[in-house]
Amino acid sequence: MIRQKQMSSSNETHDRERSGSRLRGRLGDTGWTRARAIASLGMVFGLGAVGTMAAWSDTATATTGMFSTAAVDVRMDLHGDRPTHQFASLAKLNLAKGATVAGMLPVNNIGGSDFDYTMKAVSADSGTATYGDANAGTFAQNLRVNVYRGGSSNGTVCSGGTAIATGKALTLGTTDIITTNQRVNKNTTDNLCFQITLDSNAPNSARMSALSVKFNFAATQA
Repeated sequence: MIRQKQMSSSNETHDRERSGSRLRGRLGDTGWTRARAIASLGMVFGLGAVGTMAAWSDTATATTGMFSTAAVDVRMDLHGDRPTHQFASLAKLNLAKGATVAGMLPVNNIGGSDFDYTMKAVSADSGTATYGDANAGTFAQNLRVNVYRGGSSNGTVCSGGTAIATGKALTLGTTDIITTNQRVNKNTTDNLCFQITLDSNAPNSARMSALSVKFNFAATQA
């Protein structure tokens, strides 16, 4: 009995060893196969990343030059008056129907850059009762403003030059006169000739009236 038990034990041990050997072989093969597959996958991924990275992104830089601002400085007349210039040459007492008066006004650019300007007229009654200022509005509506760039004035009419405002009727308050930008290069002068005409068909209600007119220039850097 004892011998049979020992033989049985020996057989069982042998069987367990063979089973373990087969199990170890299967596990060993499976583990190697997995490791090899993972390593292969890693190499494929690595090659893909290296081969396509440069095509996915790139950088470059452009550096600008200096940016700065320049002053806009517009002045009237050859004396460089600013902000107000007395346009004394453009005045007329006892203006008759159809009569005209003209005067030159230089626009100086003494700033650091070219500029463009426009101009408005601001009209107001004289502020006295002498001229019957209740009719100032009618008087203004019958005054026509012409502005020429360049040319000359004999005190009555403008000669030559290029018209930049034609037949503009004034109103009490603000009236746009030069509506298109006029360029004046830095360190140059734009000589303007103003000609004011009282409409030959002005009604009698425009008589005995007076106006004060200011021409306001607005300049912006070109």
